[in-house]
Amino acid sequence: MNLDLNFDSLRRTLYALDLEQARQLRDELSVVIQTLEERSPPAPPVKTRGREIIEVRHLGIGPSARLYQLERIRCGKAGCKCAGENGKLHGPYWYVYWRDAGKLKSRYVGKRLKVEE
Repeated sequence: MNLDLNFDSLRRTLYALDLEQARQLRDELSVVIQTLEERSPPAPPVKTRGREIIEVRHLGIGPSARLYQLERIRCGKAGCKCAGENGKLHGPYWYVYWRDAGKLKSRYVGKRLKVEE
């Protein structure tokens, strides 16, 4: 749904609210935002150079949603078995991905999937 909102008019209306009305609006918007986040599609797999994705799992909803990937990786050490275009990759290992203030973050989980809370 595409709504043509006039944000200047909306802003003027918001500043005309009293404190209690503003608090009620904030609470209602929190519910709306949470519902929209829960309905949003899961994050796509994170493709990184030097890694092969074996399996992807989406766990959690809304702001706590996490993307878990089982990956084979290239370590980057010269002379390693994984070096070069046709080198044998290490792993597979689980990694978790999430966004924090718009920035993509990741963490090594291990050979077995241990879901973080």
